[in-house]
Amino acid sequence: MVDLEGIARRLPKDEARKEIIRWLEFYKGKRDINERIADSIITEVENSKKASIYEPVLSGIKAGDAGLGSRGIGDHIIHQKILEMAGKKEFEDAGIADNIIASIDGVHSRLSYFPFLAGFHATKATLRDIMVKGAEPLGVIVDIHLADDADVSYLLDFEAGVTTVTDFLGVPILAGSTLRIGGDLVLGERISGGVGAIGKLKSKFFARHNVREGMKIVMTQGNGGGTISATAIYYGFPEVIEETLSLDELVTCKIISNNPSIAESMTDVTNGGLRMDAIEISEANRLSFIIDSEKFLHLINPKVLKMLNELQIDPFGISIDSILIFTNNEDKVLELLNKNKIKADVIGYVTTYKGYPILTEDGKRLEPRFRESPYTPVKKVIGNYSPYTIDDIEKHLSNAVKFSKIRKENVLKNLKSHFA
Repeated sequence: MVDLEGIARRLPKDEARKEIIRWLEFYKGKRDINERIADSIITEVENSKKASIYEPVLSGIKAGDAGLGSRGIGDHIIHQKILEMAGKKEFEDAGIADNIIASIDGVHSRLSYFPFLAGFHATKATLRDIMVKGAEPLGVIVDIHLADDADVSYLLDFEAGVTTVTDFLGVPILAGSTLRIGGDLVLGERISGGVGAIGKLKSKFFARHNVREGMKIVMTQGNGGGTISATAIYYGFPEVIEETLSLDELVTCKIISNNPSIAESMTDVTNGGLRMDAIEISEANRLSFIIDSEKFLHLINPKVLKMLNELQIDPFGISIDSILIFTNNEDKVLELLNKNKIKADVIGYVTTYKGYPILTEDGKRLEPRFRESPYTPVKKVIGNYSPYTIDDIEKHLSNAVKFSKIRKENVLKNLKSHFA
């Protein structure tokens, strides 16, 4: 996408005008209106400067350099700050209030040109996030944005992906929103947005803080989701995409929720892979996972694992969309899953903290990187690093949080005084 407003904000007026016209001609063709549009955008940006009091106090670190959305340590730090702003402490798959469980998942950024897959995987992910906590889904909500030049078929194909999952489960779409990205000021064909899920707790909330020393870790086969689909698309493995169009994880969650006495906690192997799951759970519980790496690898869909091995992509640091079940009744869990044609096995156990959140049976630390395993050609070129240290990111983000809190407190104070 091309952000015309961003161009007007970054370049001197004359240069911005030429650049905006160039991009308008690229996407829209030569038209008399192009010059007037460019002038209007520049005027809007100049007028907007009068409202600069509402602009953020910049942290000095850009989203990509901080690792936002890249599901590694950088992203982990950012999410810690988000939790701080929201007054929360624990990382969880979904939130609960009055026995209502809710979650939301964004459209995978690299599936924009494949809207059916984008819709399918976002919907599967958000439903999995509530079901893995023990919810019976009540419905989903959809928010989809198209860039100005995207064909309307993208919207319809996205909806087809969403409803493939909801129809399978018999879950209704409760509400939705359809907009353009940036209105008239963003050119291109990409889509963005997210899908949310709402559910009601069936019996037990399978919280991460329920994980205890001595529990076994049962894992189901990982067939992949949006991340594996993107890997397959952009590395030229189209045959692997079909493997990701599986809803075994949702069936697994339903089985365990219907038999709540056999498990204490569940989560999925998604954001940053097994490495990051262990870190998030360990922060709340101060425990360690001891993992049989061979069993873990054996439970990745064979076609998916073959692709990851050929591309030298680390399977421990990428979303494979397995379900982790923490239990003291592993035999019963496996019996039920196998009876329902869900492949699963015990891949490890939980123990007292051993100096690091996750280790292999031979004592090797499975340390996360700054970003998740690079899974497209572009990601491999960019690499798994940042120009900033972890301390730099922490410092800059803490400063940004401070100013955002001041703004929040000032507006909240005015709101409360108005109704006092």
